[in-house]
Amino acid sequence: MTNIQAVHQFFPVGQGLFATGSVEFWPPARRPRRVVNTGGTPRPAPVGPYRWVYDCGSSSGKRLVTNAIDDLKHDCQGEKIDLLTLSHFHNDHISGTVELLNRIGAKTLMLPWAPLWYRLLIGFEQGLRAEDPEMLFYVDPVQYFIQEAGDGFEQVLFVMPSNEDGPPFSTEPTAAPEPPEDLDDPEKPSGPGEPVSFGDLEGAYGHLDHRIRMLRPGKAIFIHKVWEFLPYNDPATEPDDPFGFASKVESFRGSLLNRNQDERQSALDELKTLYEMTFGRGATMNNVSLMLYAGAVGPWTGQRICNCECLYHRLIGACSCWKDHEMRGAILLTGDGNLNSAAKWENLESYLDARRARRVSVFQVAHHGARANWHDGLAARVAPKTSVFSSEPRHSYGHPHAEVLRDFWTFGPIQVDQLSGFSFRVYLER
Repeated sequence: MTNIQAVHQFFPVGQGLFATGSVEFWPPARRPRRVVNTGGTPRPAPVGPYRWVYDCGSSSGKRLVTNAIDDLKHDCQGEKIDLLTLSHFHNDHISGTVELLNRIGAKTLMLPWAPLWYRLLIGFEQGLRAEDPEMLFYVDPVQYFIQEAGDGFEQVLFVMPSNEDGPPFSTEPTAAPEPPEDLDDPEKPSGPGEPVSFGDLEGAYGHLDHRIRMLRPGKAIFIHKVWEFLPYNDPATEPDDPFGFASKVESFRGSLLNRNQDERQSALDELKTLYEMTFGRGATMNNVSLMLYAGAVGPWTGQRICNCECLYHRLIGACSCWKDHEMRGAILLTGDGNLNSAAKWENLESYLDARRARRVSVFQVAHHGARANWHDGLAARVAPKTSVFSSEPRHSYGHPHAEVLRDFWTFGPIQVDQLSGFSFRVYLER
């Protein structure tokens, strides 16, 4: 028998998002070649945990994020995060990323791919100036993290737009996973995705190639053949460019990416002026947001779910609040994704495969519950067991919106804010 234990957790960071979790599993015990009465088959040691983080930021205060990183660092016990995903480039989702990388570190940093001109639009929309250090993140995110976090990450994985079919859905049990080989062989590619060749992505030059990888559409990240992470980079998020901003940025590409600070700042000054003249100050972009599905691969039974933090549970791993449900346990994280129409949800559901979508137990409601990213009836289409709103209701944004909250009212709404977090444990076996 194989067992999985997964944890989905949302830290209390107020107006922002900081989600994390872990996956570990117990493979079936190997049958001894000789029959020896030992009083029972010993349970094999667990594999993992494989730790992930989705977004790390808040506009409610730096201390909230720092406190959450403190808790996560204690849980990691000196190990790096395996997968750190940033859904998009707004400050309330990324403000703690550099601190997280410097204090804990990550093996893989996963970002949505967006062309240079589009990234600059997002940076200018945030009100950044050419001389602001954070502007480098929008020009060359890899160089920015190297400059700010050094060895705090091992590789950057860019997720390309999901403009093809998603990965196939597994209906059969996967084979028992084998231990990975050649982990210490530096000549063999490691980590998810594939290496980037010259010209595949701007900024992927020279000595940086080994730290940059890409995940093509239709690909997922599989963990020991029992768990999968499936990102979705909505190809419809790229904004219109009626003013030819992209071609203007292209003419400055060399100055922006050659790492000469004076040349880069001069180019950014000119492009910022052009942005304000064409798009207007404070223009709102149709922003990219990398969504992420995570769940078990193949059929599983005997699930038990608990979302409590009681002492009894912590001491012996069991309590009276365990619940039996149908085969679910997956989580769907949407960041600030746009699900404002039935067609938007259907495109996401089609890419995931409806059978994956039906496995979602925990759904992070898009954009903190903003009305502009939702459509009436979305909750019934997703039909999660738990709907998480990560926001600060007292903030001037007023998230979540009353209509959105009403739509999810019968689907286990949970408010995560400055005072309250949320934790969800899943146990699967086969």
